[in-house]
Amino acid sequence: MTPSGHSLGRGLLLLAMVASLATVVTSLNSSWTWADCQPSSAPSPAPSPPPPSSTTNSTFWSNVVALLDALPSAAAPTGFASLSRGNGADRAFVRGLCRGDTSPAKCATYLRNAALGIRMRCNSSRRAGIWYDDGSTKTYPAPMFCFVSYADTNASTGYEDTYRQELQNGDVVPDKGAFEEAYNRLMSYLAVRVVNGSSSSSSPVPMFATGSAEYDPAAPNRTMHGLLQCMRDRTPAECNRCLQDSVQRLTTCCYGHRGGAVLGYNCYLRMEVYPFYNLSLDGPPLLLPAIAGERRGKKLAAGVILAVVIPVGAVLPALVIIGVFLYKRKVNRKKTPPDNYSSIYEDDLGCIEPEQLNLAVLGAATNNFSEQNKLGEGGFGEVFKGTLHDGEDIAVKRLSQNSSQGFQELKNELVLAAKLKHRNLVKLIGVSLKEEKLVIYEYMPNRSLDTFLSDPVRRQQLDWNRRFAIIYGIARGLLYLHEESCLKVIHRDLKPSNVLLDADMNPKISDFGIARAFAGDQSRDITRRPVGTLGYMSPEYAYWGHVSTKSDIFSFGVIVLEMVTGQRNNSPCNETSDSVSVLSHVWDKWRAGSMVDVLDPSLGSHYPESEVMNCIEIGLLCVQENPADRPDASAVVLMLDSPSSMTNDRRAPSRPAFVFSSGLTDESDRPSGPGARGSDGVLLIRDKQSSTSTVSENEVSISELQPR
Repeated sequence: MTPSGHSLGRGLLLLAMVASLATVVTSLNSSWTWADCQPSSAPSPAPSPPPPSSTTNSTFWSNVVALLDALPSAAAPTGFASLSRGNGADRAFVRGLCRGDTSPAKCATYLRNAALGIRMRCNSSRRAGIWYDDGSTKTYPAPMFCFVSYADTNASTGYEDTYRQELQNGDVVPDKGAFEEAYNRLMSYLAVRVVNGSSSSSSPVPMFATGSAEYDPAAPNRTMHGLLQCMRDRTPAECNRCLQDSVQRLTTCCYGHRGGAVLGYNCYLRMEVYPFYNLSLDGPPLLLPAIAGERRGKKLAAGVILAVVIPVGAVLPALVIIGVFLYKRKVNRKKTPPDNYSSIYEDDLGCIEPEQLNLAVLGAATNNFSEQNKLGEGGFGEVFKGTLHDGEDIAVKRLSQNSSQGFQELKNELVLAAKLKHRNLVKLIGVSLKEEKLVIYEYMPNRSLDTFLSDPVRRQQLDWNRRFAIIYGIARGLLYLHEESCLKVIHRDLKPSNVLLDADMNPKISDFGIARAFAGDQSRDITRRPVGTLGYMSPEYAYWGHVSTKSDIFSFGVIVLEMVTGQRNNSPCNETSDSVSVLSHVWDKWRAGSMVDVLDPSLGSHYPESEVMNCIEIGLLCVQENPADRPDASAVVLMLDSPSSMTNDRRAPSRPAFVFSSGLTDESDRPSGPGARGSDGVLLIRDKQSSTSTVSENEVSISELQPR
């Protein structure tokens, strides 16, 4: 290319960059983008020191900026992320939510622009939120494509709980009464779907629902369309309060208007007389028949009679049954106090409505539970593959009468599996509890991760890209359980056999029978009966019954190291090593700096070295003996997403828990050999020769504490 050609190319590139920047600036200046920059004197749920004179120069603001930069890649896959960074008064929290019908690619773009917008508008505040619109539509009110907020605590303030910004369509409908009645009925229907979920709903994400209702058959646009969405880290009760208040706010401010929106920190509402969301994602909208205000007459009277008689006839037997159940439960509690199970399970039982399938249907689907259809068995009973009449493949969990999984565990699994919806969690399809106890899940054709790790032949199918995708998917599932779902859930038995793989090798966490759910700010507990699998249980849980989110992080770290090494932690790592576990083996090589020795030979030389080393370091950080030294799920996802983003802040791993080996002199728990970090924070790999360091013998046996 000639010099003039180079100049032309640079000029075109510059023009493209200017045009792109102009587009971003235009969207940020859109009248539909709404920002709320709270004053620094706003009350906070936890005491914090006075803000510095310039927030933009503070460590807190640096943490906010780092989190905002990481938010698009963290939130785009699922549409939501909650991240944190820093310590003490400098710790920052960032949340991002895309509208439920947004594609991952557009979600990332919207979040990136919203993050830039909140930095430009609110850089002197310690708490702020922005409802972003790209300015591509001229309709009013704004569509609100995404929401981003940052704060200095992880708890909502009273101001944020009650904050609402109402927007309205300027046009008014002729029959305001009929319109408002249809609006209230539609919003009530959608709110139930958002708060409780629905097995029949095809909503692409949790806590999101759309639908429509006919308000006037004679009107040109006779159908109204509604959309409700809650922040996914809110509890069902918090979500419901926010939605009910927003529904009433729109009625109060904009009675009879043809459309409107209510913006909030914890929920979002929009209603229009035309479709404004992606119908292809949510499926055909449910049309609710309208009731004309002046044309009810005798039909309305008959409807009122039916509406009263039918519920009374249904409620009285239900009250009797509930009374008997509560009395028996009270008697049983006096006999055997429960193992500190959260009362939220009791409260949520009435909200769970998985599809009911009878024994005959499931018998036909599984060829009468034949041996040819059996997928496996455990302490709970057997699992069979089945095919429903519509061609859908299912997995049927058939609990035996002598199952070690009691009623409490079954109830626990049903409640959590029905309420938790994420691409990296196994989906509950239905139950059958009359003749037998049967639980139906989506079918996972590639079985469990354990079948690959324990089989040298199948393990060769796991190239590094697939291994990393599985590691990342498990981390996303844990992030959802710990921080993004309406409940804070600790799995307590995370291991390869409880990680199932679908047809595309996407990982899905399963088996919530012994999971523990917390409400509010509770994040740890003490149990009298630690259950799980040795080799994956954290030391504080195995020895003292202390359970927290860091217990799951420990289990995750073990799985990461197993994925890298191709070895199981509860068996000798290889025939030539005296190390009694994968943790011991990896730690020995980490200190010696010969990390190539720990890699699964089936990987060959086809792997990105920096990515593998990053995973080894993350695995070691997750299995630290002190729970406080382990990263939380959001930090793990951030380290996997952007390995270099936290290199300087990341502490070097110290000696992990359950390490029983090494003839190396243990002068320091920090690696000082070729596996240490250089001055630039990059992991150094100097020795690619096999290490022959001697280690001590230890014949400690490891087995399951309670088989599942």
